[in-house]
Parts: sequence; structure tokens; C-alpha cells
Amino acid sequence: MQQKKNILLIKHGAFGDLIQSDGIFKSIKIKHPKDNLILLTTSSFKNLMGASPYFDDVIVDNRFPLWNLMSYYYLIKKLNSYNFSNVYDLQNSQRTLGYKTFLLKNALWVTTKRKDHPQSGLQGLIDMLKGNGMADHEIYDPDIAWMVNDVSPLLKRKNISEKYVVLIPGSSKNHPEKRWPFYKNIAKEFMDKGFDVVNILGPDELSLHKDLLGHKLELLEWGDLAGVINSSLFVIGNDSGPSHIASCLKKSGLALFGPTTSGAKSELARPPFRIIETENLEKFTTVDLTRAIKKFYSFLK
Repeated sequence: MQQKKNILLIKHGAFGDLIQSDGIFKSIKIKHPKDNLILLTTSSFKNLMGASPYFDDVIVDNRFPLWNLMSYYYLIKKLNSYNFSNVYDLQNSQRTLGYKTFLLKNALWVTTKRKDHPQSGLQGLIDMLKGNGMADHEIYDPDIAWMVNDVSPLLKRKNISEKYVVLIPGSSKNHPEKRWPFYKNIAKEFMDKGFDVVNILGPDELSLHKDLLGHKLELLEWGDLAGVINSSLFVIGNDSGPSHIASCLKKSGLALFGPTTSGAKSELARPPFRIIETENLEKFTTVDLTRAIKKFYSFLK
């Protein structure tokens, strides 16, 4: 009997990139159905990715400074214990180039050239895997149903009706310019039409609490976050991790993009989830958003 190989996949983050890579993980698993797939990622995503059906183990890489030799001693020891035969570098960073050169130089590496600039990071990974003989139909169709918790007890406890809309008003604290400023107004529009509104707030958005209407769900763990989004009627968000969840769950909804980021490069558009790009988020009014919703979706007409 042929012995199982240990295959390493490197994907440190960010959250949206990990979620969008679900189809890539599945495609690699199909390529190596009888082997062990191990993910190298950061501690923030260990529990989340440990629930993925594609990985047999998750190794934490805290990405300490390169001069922290003691920390790298433990990482090297951990990596060497698996005797990896193959490495799929899905991060393609200067750090992972160092891992290829110094830590795992005897494994067969699949990576992209850093000088390549594809339309998006996801497209670069797709091209990389197709160039190594993998089918791409799984790659384009992430399925994160494994991530969804049953949130009916939570919704009942919070007195949230079955007819609710999710709003994702925040974004990374490092990119406040990604935040559309009129979520309170669009919440009132939905509430006036008889919908419940659920605002999802992460650790970087708790300060927005007082400026929002409707229910506020704060600091949800990953499975509950996916469950609340999955059970909703409609989702509106910024360029953020929860919007990636909505897109990969194929929810009806919209993500709003200002001039600082590219909607096309985000790979968020997966109908019925769509993107709206505007030159100025502050000048994109509630009327503009309502008009866009009515254009694509019938429930608000």
C-alpha cells in the first residue's frame, strides 16, 4: 500500500482571502485525495480552518521577525516533523520565499512568480493551479456550508424575525475609508418596509454601535457569523471579511467600493451577490443605493 504523503498549503490570510480560497483547497484535495493536507496559517484562523473538511491538521505560523531565531527553531522543528513532499504556496510573499529557500527546500514547491501581476490575487492562484494540471471548476465555486452554524436559538433570543436584512457597516480599522457612512439611513428604509435589520460588528467596529439602527450583534464567532448571514434575506456591506462570507454563500446582496479599492480585484461579485463601485462613498446616497437594490432585486420594489 502506498504511504500517504503530507502536503503543505501556506495561506496566512487575510480572512477574506482564506474564505475565497475554499474552492482552491478543494481542488488541491481532489488532486491529492489519499494524502494528508496540512495548512500553515496564523493563530487567528486556526480554529476556523480546523473545521474545514479539506485539512487534516493546521499549523500556526505567528510570523515573528526573522531575527527571532528561537521562534523559528520551533516552527522548523514542527514543519520538519511532517516530512512534506509538496508545498503549495498560496501566500506568495517574501516570507514564504524565505521558507522555500531555507526551511523546506527539499519539498516540491508550487508557487507563482512574484513579478506577475494578475487581475486579482485569486486569479493568480487559479492560473498557478491550472498550470499544474488541476481542474478549475472547483476553484471558481467556493462552498463554505461547512462554516455555517445553526443560529436559530441566537435569533430567537435576540427577538430577530425570519425576515431580516444584514448590514455590515465596518471594515478594518486600518481602512476606515472603505466604510459607507449611511447605514443608519438604509436601516430605516428597510425597517419602514417591515424588515428587521441586523448590524454585524467586529472588534474594529464597536465604536459604530451608537450610530446604527436595528439589532446589533457584536463579536460573533466565525460559525455564528456565517450562520446569521446565511439565514438573512439580503446583505449590504463594505469591502470586508463578512462580505466575502455573503458572496461565497451565494447570498443576495451588495458590497460597496470606493475609489481606494478595486471591486474587480476583490473577486466578491458572485451573483446574486454583486458589487457597486463609486468614485465617492460619501456622495453615494441612500437614494442611490435603494435605486441599485431595486434594479437587481425584486423584493424591495
